[in-house]
Amino acid sequence: MPASSSNSELLSIVGCDVLRPDGSVSEGAGLWIEDGLIVDAPADPGKQFEQIDGDGLLAVPGLINAHSHSPEACLRGIGEGLTLEPWLIMMFASSGLYSEQDHYDCALASAAEMLRAGVTTVVDHLWMTPPSGAAIDGAMRAYRDAGIRASIAPLMGDRDYTEELAASVGIDLGDASIAAQIKLLPADELIEILSGAFDRWHGTEGGRLRILAGPSGVQWASDELLEGLAATARANDSGIHVHLLETFVQDASCRLRFGGSTVAALDDLGVLGPDCSFPHSVWLDDDEVALIAERGAVVVHNPAANQRLGSGRAPIAALLDAGVTVALGTDGAASSDNHDLWDCAKLAALIHTDGASWVDSDQAFAMATVGGAAVAGGPALLGRLEVGAPADIVLIERDSLWLSGAQQIVASLVLSNGGRGIRHVLVGGRPVLRDGELTLVDEKQTINKLREQTEARRESVANPSDRTRDAMRHMEQVRAVVAGLGATDGKAMQFVGLEKKG
Repeated sequence: MPASSSNSELLSIVGCDVLRPDGSVSEGAGLWIEDGLIVDAPADPGKQFEQIDGDGLLAVPGLINAHSHSPEACLRGIGEGLTLEPWLIMMFASSGLYSEQDHYDCALASAAEMLRAGVTTVVDHLWMTPPSGAAIDGAMRAYRDAGIRASIAPLMGDRDYTEELAASVGIDLGDASIAAQIKLLPADELIEILSGAFDRWHGTEGGRLRILAGPSGVQWASDELLEGLAATARANDSGIHVHLLETFVQDASCRLRFGGSTVAALDDLGVLGPDCSFPHSVWLDDDEVALIAERGAVVVHNPAANQRLGSGRAPIAALLDAGVTVALGTDGAASSDNHDLWDCAKLAALIHTDGASWVDSDQAFAMATVGGAAVAGGPALLGRLEVGAPADIVLIERDSLWLSGAQQIVASLVLSNGGRGIRHVLVGGRPVLRDGELTLVDEKQTINKLREQTEARRESVANPSDRTRDAMRHMEQVRAVVAGLGATDGKAMQFVGLEKKG
């Protein structure tokens, strides 16, 4: 593999307007790039350099999708109207096994879609059926070839504590357990797979590609697995990315398991810290918000998927008020149905308006840039346009129907323009989208490969087996019984006598 994919030549984006970190715009300022970084304009370049005409374009930092699942690229639209738990059963039962090539095809298509939308960094919480080093290699090769900046967190679980929750209310979960849907490997084998991925991929392509630990969810991972994956990540100077309390069923499962707060339990295990990122985090109580803030962990907001699957709404305003860094994710393309982070930024700025604190466009844009950098890791100043920052740059047509009337530029980018009018995209100073065309990906071939992946799974998606339907009914029964035990007033439920604190 090549040592670096950044552009070592001097490059000038001439005459573009530049969105500064404080939200102001430097009209016609242009940008200079060398060795993949933004640099001061040289007094005398002293050598030939490449130019990109920036006239009429606005330079903004590349967006960072801080939570995604690339295998879902060929499962879009699945299970509309289902809540998360039965939806997961349908998705895993319908998707079948993935080869290394399958993972490559789906990750490449995901990367192409994101680059077209101005997303220059992705955190892929990569679910695998089954977990393997080859699955990780397939996705990583795709991200290498596409030129996107990527951090893969291989999704790993070794048991399903939802089974204990169901048993406590008199239900045998049976085929509705995650263990019945996908192969769960023992903790030591999963830790070995992660260690191998770190050895092969972490920091390659000049640091563009990274590995994170990716426990699938607190309710799907033993203490041994949580501690072992966290230790492996920390030994490699990396982070931990784990689903946290997406639904009230997960909250109930974890409270039954730990006898109290899930976040406090992670703290007691030594897992919680500034290197932790928690996608979803919907069912947090006040004490858990405070503890996340105290330990410096990051929450990843996934508003589209949480609304699509009826999971609830994360307490983002409270988290921001507490000083928590919040990132933004699309989640998988089967739960939010695209990888367009602009859609999620707009949702984040619109759905938190019923409390004393509102989430605004500036905060949503920060989630999609510097917030995501805290999850993905990598170079300093990622998500910003300033001297010394990596040249991950999106150039947007400013003279458009959506931006020419802008009074407040960040609000207009988030609420009005979205991903329209993207002309060029650079990652580490390397053009990966130029004049609206991908430079490193054969888009037609990628679409054809994705269509093949989709067709291979169409029959199982359209006609779930009786076993799958029975499992979904079992899970719906568990949800109904658990909800009836005390989920009220939009607060996380109080389960079988375990009082929530806070």
